[in-house]
Amino acid sequence: MLQTFENTRPYAQPLSPIEAKGERYALPPDFVNGLGFLRPLLSTKGQWLDTQVHLLNGKLYALTNKLIVEHDPGGLELPNWWFNSKTIRTLEAFQAPPSEVFVDGVELCFRWCDGQAYHVRPLHDLLPGDGYQRAADDAFNRFWCFDQGGEVVEETRRYIRKLINDKNLAPDIFIDGQAIASRASSNGKNWTLESSDPFPTNATRIMRFDRKAFLDMIRVADEIDFTASPVCFRHAHGRGLLIERTATSDTPDFGSFDD
Repeated sequence: MLQTFENTRPYAQPLSPIEAKGERYALPPDFVNGLGFLRPLLSTKGQWLDTQVHLLNGKLYALTNKLIVEHDPGGLELPNWWFNSKTIRTLEAFQAPPSEVFVDGVELCFRWCDGQAYHVRPLHDLLPGDGYQRAADDAFNRFWCFDQGGEVVEETRRYIRKLINDKNLAPDIFIDGQAIASRASSNGKNWTLESSDPFPTNATRIMRFDRKAFLDMIRVADEIDFTASPVCFRHAHGRGLLIERTATSDTPDFGSFDD
């Protein structure tokens, strides 16, 4: 004869949701998409600030000394904050945007409409101050100048990735308005092999950029104006600045294109 037993073990009971404390803020639907948009632009090593997405005055930023990208998720009223790649990946893994967040000191509690919650505490208690906001504002107030940008299409993205997305290339690339030049090493020490390929832009002189930052810009930009320095570009949710590197005396030869 079969008997029915009732499981009375405490851990068999449904877990009670952790109470959310602090001030509540509604989140725009594009908040996590904005974090995910900027996450690939973060550095994986180097200065700690280069590894974080900055939330400053309602906008999201990737801020480095090579590339600055702004993303406006619209209607975001959270206080200034930092988000690292791990936190962003976790938010993306929920596959639906949270509807609200509670801020309690240096802790965040994201809540979803179905009752799910995700608690986040930064590695330390330091949060972005007014100086970071002023730095971001100053960069665009001083250098934003978009007059005659050229459109970036998917074919251009694939073309540039094919040319310079190789870790064995030198860390910088050059453009001159008609071509893009990169360097490789024949002995693992000196960048002696030069390659030049067609890349028409509105650049009026030879310009030098960090190769990875240039690739990141090409990946997200819809329009680019190479007549400005820093280079100004637009994307679907904001704008950005690509920082030009100091010119060198050993500029590559743009005289002919490789076959």
